[in-house]
Amino acid sequence: MSIFSRVYNILRANFNAGRNDDTPTVDSSNRQKKRNKWETGSNHGGSADSGLDPKIAQYYANLELPYGADLETVTKAWKRLLKQYHPDKHSSDSVKQKTANELVQQLNYAYDQLQKHLSK
Repeated sequence: MSIFSRVYNILRANFNAGRNDDTPTVDSSNRQKKRNKWETGSNHGGSADSGLDPKIAQYYANLELPYGADLETVTKAWKRLLKQYHPDKHSSDSVKQKTANELVQQLNYAYDQLQKHLSK
């Protein structure tokens, strides 16, 4: 995955985290069907949105993890992504290096917030 596609995915995750569920979407009927399926499922034990914090979900998305991953998994993903997108790897192109710097800052912030959340 290139740096630009990674940044696109982060921006898309940030945009989707800030949206309300009342916002109409193109596939809102499919989403409603999926939501109803999860809410009535016996495996889930209740509502699909119980305890779902959009900010925390955004941090998990930034680290390319499913919501609710443990601290060890978060740390491994953070280290893997830092190795992949470290600015020193992209020092030949100044635009990519600047993008990598911003990306690493976002990864560090997401890791810090998840670490605080999971340490409670």
